[in-house]
Amino acid sequence: MIAICKRPTKRLVKGARYKIDSIWNDGSSQRWLEGKIFISGIGRFTVGNFTDENGNELPKIKMVSPVPQVVHLKFEDLKEGDILICKSGNYKSLVEGGMYRIEKLIDNSRTQTGWNGNAWIKHDHKIKFVGVKRSLTFSAWSFRKLTSEESRDISLLSLLEGKEAPVIKEKPAKKIDLMPNKNEVLVDILFRAVTDVNRHAITIPEWACQKTAPKMELDVSDFDSLMDLPLKDVIKLMEK
Repeated sequence: MIAICKRPTKRLVKGARYKIDSIWNDGSSQRWLEGKIFISGIGRFTVGNFTDENGNELPKIKMVSPVPQVVHLKFEDLKEGDILICKSGNYKSLVEGGMYRIEKLIDNSRTQTGWNGNAWIKHDHKIKFVGVKRSLTFSAWSFRKLTSEESRDISLLSLLEGKEAPVIKEKPAKKIDLMPNKNEVLVDILFRAVTDVNRHAITIPEWACQKTAPKMELDVSDFDSLMDLPLKDVIKLMEK
């Protein structure tokens, strides 16, 4: 369902079209929720600030989008040779969105006795990836398995073209060089450095390298390709 904004707010643009994910407007919901719509990625708002595409009030209905169940990765479900995708940008040796093959699974879990005499297991799970020198502490939030579609694409790539899965097998000289949206990432980092109220003493590119994104291991020279871009091109990169 599409809704048109009637009045602008800090997060809404007057006259803009928004896709409604959920609406509670039939009188059957709790008071704090009744008369609200939810727009994914933006927030929850009052129905009175919107019309439908014909300029009429939003319908008196209740439509709640199902919440997808998140299946967390379990160490016990992994095996050597599996491919995982990194979901975090906080690793110095891993690229967010990159594929990595498990070389070794390390389980140093042990039984300990608490102050009351009850035994409990202290879990200590680590993963060693191919091409990564050190083992990493396993985190269900930082990695995910391939989807069925991703697995199928890799199988077809191997069968039809004889190509291997696009697994990262060695640490790049710089993480940024493996990112398909390299320029967009650099612009975002530079913009955050520009707007950082704590910036002082050093130049904007230096602050971006040292303070804004220290784990990216950037050099000031990495921003050279952006310095000669027209402002309109920089804005286009920011909008992607």
